[in-house]
Amino acid sequence: MLRRPHRQMSDFSQGQGRRGQGRSLLARGIAYLSRREYSEYELRKKLAPHADSPDELDTVMARLKKENWQSDSRFLQATTNVSAQKWGAVRIAAKLRQHKLAEEEVNAALQSLNDTEYARAKVVWEKKFKGQVYSTPQEYARQTRFLLSRGFSADIVRKIIRSPSED
Repeated sequence: MLRRPHRQMSDFSQGQGRRGQGRSLLARGIAYLSRREYSEYELRKKLAPHADSPDELDTVMARLKKENWQSDSRFLQATTNVSAQKWGAVRIAAKLRQHKLAEEEVNAALQSLNDTEYARAKVVWEKKFKGQVYSTPQEYARQTRFLLSRGFSADIVRKIIRSPSED
């Protein structure tokens, strides 16, 4: 049986410990971006504790953007596509604005989401309630609350719950 060599305490104190403690800031940023897309704001927050100075962080972020490893528009597109299957435009807009993205890009993405809002809300409603129309005021309120909490507009929610068979 092979045994791993025993690490001495001095190895850990020199940054050679587990989980990449000795990695450069650029390597850390690339590792994060290899798992999923990050907005510039979010990636800066993740890398800031590991940077020696704000200038180093700025340099690394500029390199990541220059090499097209980090892109806010790609993050916006990926987040919108994933979120659209489950959430309404209001909720997605709030999530995108938390990442300090350009307002005109967010508005363009929301315009395309608004065009498909009814169809997406209907799919979410059918999945949750199996297409069962409400029979009591309490059930109507429960279905309404569910769709509103998912970020769908009140007009769309009313249309779906009152007459789900229409397309």
